[in-house]
Amino acid sequence: MNINSMKVAIRPMSTTQALDLGMAMARHWFVPLWKIWLGMALPIYVLVYIIGVIIGLFFDMSFEESIGTFGTYLAFLFWWLKPFYEKPMIAWLGEALFSEPPAVKDTVKNGWRNGKLYAFTLLIKKRLSLKRQLILPILMLEKPDKAQFKARLQVLSRGQGSGLGWHTTLMVNIEFILSLAAVLLIWQLVPTGLVKAQTLFTILESAPFWTEMISGALYFLVVSIVAPFFVAGGFAVYLTKRCLLEGWDVELIFKDLGQRYIAAQSNPLTELASPIAVAASSASISANNSTVNNADSSFAATANRHLNNVTFQPQATRNDFSPDNNKRSPL
Repeated sequence: MNINSMKVAIRPMSTTQALDLGMAMARHWFVPLWKIWLGMALPIYVLVYIIGVIIGLFFDMSFEESIGTFGTYLAFLFWWLKPFYEKPMIAWLGEALFSEPPAVKDTVKNGWRNGKLYAFTLLIKKRLSLKRQLILPILMLEKPDKAQFKARLQVLSRGQGSGLGWHTTLMVNIEFILSLAAVLLIWQLVPTGLVKAQTLFTILESAPFWTEMISGALYFLVVSIVAPFFVAGGFAVYLTKRCLLEGWDVELIFKDLGQRYIAAQSNPLTELASPIAVAASSASISANNSTVNNADSSFAATANRHLNNVTFQPQATRNDFSPDNNKRSPL
């Protein structure tokens, strides 16, 4: 990682601040991350439905019956493979942050080519971990062995508190809320003549074929929208923790100071700029002082000349309390 070319002003942050940085990264790079997820998940989604058809043919069932019977198990299989879709997203973020973003097509190809990489850890050993968004960058960017991975996960997880667990819980609830909202929206748009007197709950309870297809497509769409924010949040936590442990921010500050010093030494005009500026400011101050002194001396001479021309004449004073003054105020 070349931290000099990093596109984010990284510094030590708390877990919540790092997750907020991840949200900003996901918004900035949402389109390529979404395309990568689609390139990995869409073939699996189609394959799951094909497996449902094959199972139906094996048990002498129609496509509608097989989807209605095994739809829950197939959806669970698609959900279980989510780490497989997320691995290429981490690899793309790592290259996009420190260098030029790679092509989405190449990233998807590499994702399928390296599908077996850390498959046991992500799909079995750590599949239900609430820190999966932190495990992904450790595995995909550092590529540690088993002992190194355990030690590295302990170090990077230290001090995170329950932030990662709450982030995972929040993303899961957002998926559920958006899926339910999408189903209710579709239900409101369906003409009442098509569903007769049935309610939404009776239709979901009977689970006809078209409801299975629509709910599956809506869930796929919702998960594809949430996935970039989940992955980018864990990636940002990973970066900020490494910044704290390895002092990336301090290193960047000293490198910037060194570059500025080298630029000042290599340009002779920069060395002459300071004395010239000091001399110019001193000359300006001296000129201002001389102008003020001249103005003061001119004002003093004018004042003395006027004072010499003034003569004072004594005036008779009036004593209001003399005996001759018998007038009193009417008050």
